[in-house]
This record gives sequence, structure tokens and C-alpha cells, in this order.
Amino acid sequence: MRFSLSALASATILSFMVAGCTPKETQALLAPSEALGKVLAEETAKAAGAKKQIILINPDASWGPTSLAEKAFKAALSKQGFSIASVKSVNVGDPMKSGQVGLKAADFLEALQKSPDAGAVVSFAGAPLLDKASAAGLPLQYPPVLVVATASLGDVPGIGNDRTLLAQMIEARLVQEAIIDGTEAASPTGGKPDADRELFGQHFQILRASDSGTR
Repeated sequence: MRFSLSALASATILSFMVAGCTPKETQALLAPSEALGKVLAEETAKAAGAKKQIILINPDASWGPTSLAEKAFKAALSKQGFSIASVKSVNVGDPMKSGQVGLKAADFLEALQKSPDAGAVVSFAGAPLLDKASAAGLPLQYPPVLVVATASLGDVPGIGNDRTLLAQMIEARLVQEAIIDGTEAASPTGGKPDADRELFGQHFQILRASDSGTR
């Protein structure tokens, strides 16, 4: 599960594009990441149910400032009556150096230790980098885990993961949902179109148990 340099390049190019844009053009470029945060908040609320406190994992300041996607997520989550119980800011590594980049198993385990009564655990640091030994050390039960594994979080790079490995983690029920880059198939709603969902679906898709073969 190595960080993709192409993902970093894409995020860097986006930052240059944003710097040279008018405010209206900038909003158009960043709107998909804002929609990502809003849709993630909806998905988190569904997964958490009646438990209103959420554990958040995000990259620490060495990765960059708080992303637009995370800010939108927090604002939308608050509007739905949920709150962030704790934030685990993690060092995800340096994509310009050798070694894995992503959410370390030890940091993921530490976040889970704070979450026995939480409704969900949400990671903006991608999926946890688990080997067999660390996976065996996970609690038998813990809240649903939702991860964002996209190339960009709007104004800072995202932390992607291999889709096949993500599907395997979902199948093993280590992760409940993962948001990845791609186009989501449109589904008829029968009601008023949801602008955020439509924009989200043009840029991202959600991997769930049904997508990975899990029942």
C-alpha cells in the first residue's frame, strides 16, 4: 500500500491551478472535495446510528493544513447533531522518501482504544496499513470505520490506497466503507436531486460490502 506519486503530482497541479484562478473558478475546482465532506458526513451518520460521537483520524500538520474536505465534513456532521469526540492526528510519512506512506497500524489501534462508545471512526489518512500480526491485535468489536482514500482532499493531497486491498479490508470487515476516486453510477432517487450527491458521484465512489462481495 504505497502512496502514489501520481496522486501527489495531481494534488500539486491542483494547488497551482487554484492559485491562478478567479474566486469563481477556485470554487468550481474545490467544490467536489466539499461535496465529498458532506456526503461522508451523511454516510457517517448512517453508520453511527444513535451514537452521536465520532472519532476522527487525520494527517498531522507535516502533511499540510486541515483539508477543505475535512472542514466540510465537520460542518455537515455538526448540523446533523453529531460531534467529534477525539481527533488522532498522525504522521503518515513523506511521499518523497522511501517507505510506506499512510495510516500506521499502531496509530489506528490507538484511535480504536478511544472509541468503545463512539458511533464511528473516520479516517482522512486513508486505510490502516495492517499486516496479519497487527490485524490479529484488533479488538473483537469496534465501531464502523469509514476511510477517505482519494488523491486529493481539495487543497491538500489525499492518501490513496489500492482498490483491491481496500475491497479485501471491507470483505474482512476491518473497514465498513471507503471513498475512492472514480465515477459513481447514478441511481434514480424519485425525489428532488441532491446537488452534493450528484457532484460527488461525478468524481468519487463509495466501496461498500456489497461492492466487494461481502454479504
